[in-house]
Amino acid sequence: MNSSILLARIIGPTFLIIGIGVLLNPAYYGAMIKNFVKDAELYYFSGALALVTGISILLFHNIWVADWRVVITLIGWMSLAKGVGRIMFPTKGAKIADKIIDLYSAVYGASTVITIVGIWLSYQGYFS
Repeated sequence: MNSSILLARIIGPTFLIIGIGVLLNPAYYGAMIKNFVKDAELYYFSGALALVTGISILLFHNIWVADWRVVITLIGWMSLAKGVGRIMFPTKGAKIADKIIDLYSAVYGASTVITIVGIWLSYQGYFS
């Protein structure tokens, strides 16, 4: 199995479950995220986890092609950037997240995008 299929099979269902979970429980996850950005240790740990995830994806899948596989590469780069941002600029990132979470449309929008990407990557990984 090549790395694109393997990563699509991991990321796709993960995004799908997270996206649907947030869409079904926006108030719960909104409150959770508001508390999360105030917990410095948890915020740092999530940055370290995002950093490791991004580096891991890019070590095995830094593929720049004009097809679906580039989405996995972009997810790797976004995860890397998220990790770097949370570790190097924690207060600025927490302030931005706190402002965004107040906008329920942002929560629904992000959850919808994550759900769609999850469906699409699951399809690519399991049925394509």
